[in-house]
Amino acid sequence: MSEQKQPLQPPNPETVDAAMAAAYVANRLTRGEDALYLAHRRAAHGDLEAAAGANDLLQGADMLSASEDIDSLTTVVHSINEEDLDDAMEIGAISGELAVLSDVLASLEMETISEFLLDRSQRLRELSVDNIMRYGALRALAHALGETGDKMAELGTAEMAEGEARLHLADAVAANSEAMAIAGEEMIAEGLATLAAAQGALDAGTELES
Repeated sequence: MSEQKQPLQPPNPETVDAAMAAAYVANRLTRGEDALYLAHRRAAHGDLEAAAGANDLLQGADMLSASEDIDSLTTVVHSINEEDLDDAMEIGAISGELAVLSDVLASLEMETISEFLLDRSQRLRELSVDNIMRYGALRALAHALGETGDKMAELGTAEMAEGEARLHLADAVAANSEAMAIAGEEMIAEGLATLAAAQGALDAGTELES
């Protein structure tokens, strides 16, 4: 003959309360620890973003400074251009004057002085041509320097903007990390308080039974 099954008995209310308290405590402590861990990770990420942002700002400042130096150099080269062109034209004019004098002296049968002045005239003409060619080269250099300075300024401005964006992100991450750390500490405190209350109730019950 088979044994008769005993009807299921409802759990003791105190046991249910204890189980629910234990589950709540475990939830609070676990979630609190997770929040503190994430807060620590985000704080570290915020520090990295802040460092990267500061580095971007320094690089941007260096680029802008280099751009200003290039602009100054471009101005100097432009000035040299104008001076070279003026000198070249003046030398060319002197060369022409000497050639005319050489022709005049040749007509007066002063061949020696005429040939000397003609030689000097040709030499000055060569110098004038060289200076004009150098003027063209320096002008091209000034143009290239100007473009380089503009590009450097653009890169510096972009780098500065990126650095500021990273610093703003670092501030936001730091604030989020702090809020998460506070929430984690509060959850852990709630769990410990619940645990202490449950332990107090258990001790009180034991005293009453005794």
